[in-house]
Amino acid sequence: MKAKTCVVVSHWVARSTTNLHRLLRQMTRVEAGSPFDLIIVCNGGDENPYTPPPAFDRLCARVLNRENTGLNIGAWEHGWRAAGGYEAYLFLQDECFLKKPGWVSEFEFRMGSDPGIGLLGESIMWDRMSWSYIRTATDRDLGSGWFEGESVHPLDAYQAFLLRRGIDPGPVGTHLQSLIWFTREEILREIGGLPTGVSYREAVACEIALSRLIESRGYRISKVKDRPFELIGHRQWTATDRFKRDTRRRVAFFLKGLGFRRRRRIGETTAT
Repeated sequence: MKAKTCVVVSHWVARSTTNLHRLLRQMTRVEAGSPFDLIIVCNGGDENPYTPPPAFDRLCARVLNRENTGLNIGAWEHGWRAAGGYEAYLFLQDECFLKKPGWVSEFEFRMGSDPGIGLLGESIMWDRMSWSYIRTATDRDLGSGWFEGESVHPLDAYQAFLLRRGIDPGPVGTHLQSLIWFTREEILREIGGLPTGVSYREAVACEIALSRLIESRGYRISKVKDRPFELIGHRQWTATDRFKRDTRRRVAFFLKGLGFRRRRRIGETTAT
C-alpha cells in the first residue's frame, strides 16, 4: 500500500552529512505514526553525488542529486515534482530533528481534520504583525546597520519580490518559516508549486510568498500544534543556538560602539 505522505529532505553536499545522518537515524527509531516514503534532494549532488550509508537501507530512500540552485525550497520543489502522486508532502531541512512519535501522522491528522488548513509548519514568523511594525521593531532590535552593504532595506526587498511575482503582500507579514512545511499535492498544483529564488533574501521572500499564495486561495496557515517545534525541531532554533546568536549580536553591538566595523564573509547569511 502506497504511503499518503512523501517526506522530502533537502541537503547541500558542501556541508557535513552529520545532521542529515542524525535525522535519518531518528527516522529509523522514532515512530512516524503513519507510513511514509522518503526522498533526499541533494543540492550540488550533480557534481558530488550523495549515497546514503547501508545503515539507512531500511528507509528505502530515493536520492535526487541535482544542481545547486534554489536553496532548500528549490530542493523541495524539485523533490515533490519528481515524486508525484502522493496526497501530501512533509518538507524538512536536514538540520531538523525528531522530538516525538507521530511526527508524520499528526500532520496528516491536523490537515485531514481541520477544514480549510492549507499549510502547516512548526514555527510562525511575524504573527499578525504589520509590515510597518516589523520594519520598525527589527531596526530597533538589530540596529540601523543590520543590513549594511545592501542597497535596499530587506523588508522593502521582500515586498517588492512578492509584487514582481504577482502576489499581494497583504497588510501583515505572517508566514510559516521554511524549516518544516506540510501541505497537500492538490494545493501545490493549485498555486503552481513552491516559489523559489536565487539568494538568501529571495529565499526569505519565498517563504513569505508561499503563505500568501495559499491564503489567497482561501486556505489557512498554522503551526501543527499550539507550541512551536512540538513534533520536529530545528538546530538553528534551539535554546542553545538562540543564546549563541544573542551573544554574537551583543558583542557586535559592543564592537560597533567602539568604532569597529564588521566585515561580512562571502556567502554568509543570517537564519530567519
